[in-house]
This record gives sequence, structure tokens and C-alpha cells, in this order.
Amino acid sequence: MKDVALALIRRGNRWFLQRRNPSNPVLPGVWEFPGGKCEAGETPQHALARELQEEVGWTLRAAEPWPVIEGSIRLHPFLVEADGDPRTELAWGWFTVADMLSLPIPPRNHALIERMRLQGNLGSSQVI
Repeated sequence: MKDVALALIRRGNRWFLQRRNPSNPVLPGVWEFPGGKCEAGETPQHALARELQEEVGWTLRAAEPWPVIEGSIRLHPFLVEADGDPRTELAWGWFTVADMLSLPIPPRNHALIERMRLQGNLGSSQVI
């Protein structure tokens, strides 16, 4: 089973999402939380730090684990504090939970977004 770490980064009542390249053969053009799969011998938190730097250009400052979402891929979401500015070549944005429900997102993220909606304001994560 693949383990995937996801960064949940909040600014006020909005959450950071990035858009997959429309030419990507896997889920082209969908909006998603930054993150990626764990490499051999890598913990989800280490994968989170690596992927956040590689994908977005941010340095992980703090990560609080959130309940794992089990399935064919095991998702490890983390409430994240990070430093930096998003890479300019990325399509990205800050979205409310209501906004996210109307975006094309990976099917596995629907359960995560529903948890976010039910729990309201989670932590104090934001990018500085």
C-alpha cells in the first residue's frame, strides 16, 4: 500500500491548494493539497517536508498529524506551518472549504475536506 503525506496549510479561513498540470496523465488539472508519496524508509513527516520543498518551495516549520485516511492509498494529512512563497510557475490559490467543494479535486480528498468542514477552524496553521 502506498503512503502519501499531505500538507494542510491554512491562512485565516482559506486553505492552500495547487493545481496539477493539465498535461499530467494522472488526474490532470485537478486541485490538490501539496504532498506526495513516501519513499522507501521515509516517514510520512519526512516525505511531507521533502515534497513541500520540491513542489511548492516552502520549508516545513511544524507539522501536526491529522487522522489517517485509509484506502487503496493511505493518506497522512498534517496541519502545517511553513516558511516561503509559492513557486511562481505553479497554479495555486487559497480556498474556503465551500470553494473546495466546487473544484475538481482528487476523489480521496473529498473525505478530508468533509472532515475539515465538520470540524470548522483547525489549528492555527498558516504560511508566513
